[in-house]
Amino acid sequence: MNRFILFSACIFLFSCMSAQTLESPDSLLRKARKELAVLTSQEFAGRGYLNGGHKKAADYLAKRFNQMGLQAAAYDGLGRRSYLQPFEMQINLVREASVELSGKKLEAGRDFIISRFSGGGQLTDVKVVDCKYGLEARPSIEGKVVMFREGLPEKISKDAEKKKAYAERSSDLSKIQAMMGYRPAGIIILRSKLTAAFGGEAAPIPIIELQEDNMPSKIKKITLKIEAGVTTIGTQNVAAMLRGSEKPDSFIIVSAHYDHLGTYSGAYFTGANDNASGTVMLLSMAEYFSKHKPKFSMLFIGFGAEECGLKGSQYYVEKDPLVELRKTKFVLNLDLMGNGVDGIMAVCGKDYPVLYERLVALNEELKAVPSVKARPNAPNSDHYFFVLKGVPAFFIFTMGGPKHYHDIYDNAENLQFSKYVEVRELLIRFLEAF
Repeated sequence: MNRFILFSACIFLFSCMSAQTLESPDSLLRKARKELAVLTSQEFAGRGYLNGGHKKAADYLAKRFNQMGLQAAAYDGLGRRSYLQPFEMQINLVREASVELSGKKLEAGRDFIISRFSGGGQLTDVKVVDCKYGLEARPSIEGKVVMFREGLPEKISKDAEKKKAYAERSSDLSKIQAMMGYRPAGIIILRSKLTAAFGGEAAPIPIIELQEDNMPSKIKKITLKIEAGVTTIGTQNVAAMLRGSEKPDSFIIVSAHYDHLGTYSGAYFTGANDNASGTVMLLSMAEYFSKHKPKFSMLFIGFGAEECGLKGSQYYVEKDPLVELRKTKFVLNLDLMGNGVDGIMAVCGKDYPVLYERLVALNEELKAVPSVKARPNAPNSDHYFFVLKGVPAFFIFTMGGPKHYHDIYDNAENLQFSKYVEVRELLIRFLEAF
């Protein structure tokens, strides 16, 4: 190869890396792993609402934004500039839980979780009545613990007409409501996979979910103690601002929720993929733009209480937008950034086809991920309320890889970051094109 061709090749490679820092992929991954280790550590208590986990995570984000030289974008209760935007919410919070079957103590997270609908209570050696799939309530369950399986039996689920007829009765909530009229002492839901979640209301009885594969074939009696109930929690969003070089009065928001499901009784729901990975990506993109000043101003937001029903982003949009929504040009929301071997999904890609096609074309140029899919807007992450108010947004999540979700196995050890560097460059280049 002659010198001119070699020089031209180097210029081409450099131009392809212009949005990406000269930092090597290995260096970027090391940084990501370091941030991930902090966010998923036991010190942060699953970034939940017990033992101050959410506050520790928020303080960490504020510290990192400050280290990058980003401006605090919110205000505290005294009107002073702050990275923290406080708000309150109601949450059904589990503080402690223990379950025994036939004298054997079950392990929280592995064998059982507490339903988001559960109230507190204590039961000792109470009879369990198996109601199969819970479609037919039994008058004889008063004072006993009723047990049912999730979903529908196979003979119904595989028959389209029958499945439609039972649709309104197949959800956990509808089954619980039907059972409550017969005054059970507690409820057990048998599941093929334990998937934890927060709720905002509590039934007057304990409700637990058991990993069916770990249970004996017949469950006759149960002993349990649950400390849970609805409480008001003060929490926060974390926001930092970077002024643009050409259009400082027009903003792009990059967001990711930092909260997760916390811990109880020795079970840690550390949420490595959901959403420590998105928080890591948020921090990395904030660091990049702090060194490569954008044309538009940017707001980097770690939303709180996403796991509690998108409470943080709803508060921001409906109660206290730190930047006027009419001045917000676009929102890029990051969630589940830990995989990517099967590509990425752009929720709201169907709503904003021009932006979606731009993202697809850029991916084809960079060959970052195998595919970029699209869906319409849905209330599944923090982009949702922005779009309802007319602010264009994409919720990007990665596809493929391990399926751990809202369970104790979504941890740093099981997170692959398989396309982290490629997705990061794709999204940076996408934003720089605005």
